[in-house]
Amino acid sequence: MKLQEIVFEAITQEIPSSSGTFSLQTPLEELGIDSLKAITILYELEDRLNIEIPNDVFDSIKNVGDIVHQLQQLTAGSDTAWLEG
Repeated sequence: MKLQEIVFEAITQEIPSSSGTFSLQTPLEELGIDSLKAITILYELEDRLNIEIPNDVFDSIKNVGDIVHQLQQLTAGSDTAWLEG
């Protein structure tokens, strides 16, 4: 499964009404994702990817693509061979 798909799935799990209605450029607030929901989504992604997301990353995430980008940075060079992208 690609990293982007994992992120989209985690968002859809937290905000079921968002299914299929967003892209990488979609602002989190447009999806109704406040800071608490964003943290919940990021914790879910930590569990799924077996990584730790530093607290300072939270402030830099404004849209869906920012989440994907940050996770790509955090998983670069780690044992994530099961990720296809």
